[in-house]
Amino acid sequence: MPRPRKQNTDTPDSKALIIEAALRVIRQEGAGCATYRRIAAEAGVSPGTMTYHFANINEIVAAAFVRMADGIADQYFRQLSEARDRAHAQELVADLICGDLWKASGQMLLIFELYTFVSRHPQYTYVMDDWMARSRQALQMHFDAQTARALDALIEGFTIHNALSKTVVSRDDILGLIKAIT
Repeated sequence: MPRPRKQNTDTPDSKALIIEAALRVIRQEGAGCATYRRIAAEAGVSPGTMTYHFANINEIVAAAFVRMADGIADQYFRQLSEARDRAHAQELVADLICGDLWKASGQMLLIFELYTFVSRHPQYTYVMDDWMARSRQALQMHFDAQTARALDALIEGFTIHNALSKTVVSRDDILGLIKAIT
């Protein structure tokens, strides 16, 4: 009787599967609990397939955070590219803070996990640096570099405050601050 063929888990998509699975594991259990076995099981690949693509677990976690940050930065670009003028750009920045981007299932939790991961593993600071640079680049479509930096900090600060506080800062108050900064 012929032996069953071993399934080839090293497909071009296996790296993407691993990264998406890592995001799910991090969202469910935290970056500190992300292991080869947990991610491999979630991705439906062998742990050996993971070691083919990544040298260690921290590389997998960092790749997952890069994927997350790229998605957020892409949303900034999509949203801000729709601005008709400066006033509309201000409105769109308020929408970035108050809109659905941060309400996506587990998005803020992933961001908090990223902060912790980078704090514990400073060699991966590039993930945050690249994310902030891309976010500011999107903001610079309508605002100068210094204003874009201030807006980026405002976006980060208010999304954290609104995610963790019982008292949410209103969109109108946030828009007023955006107008004052710009």
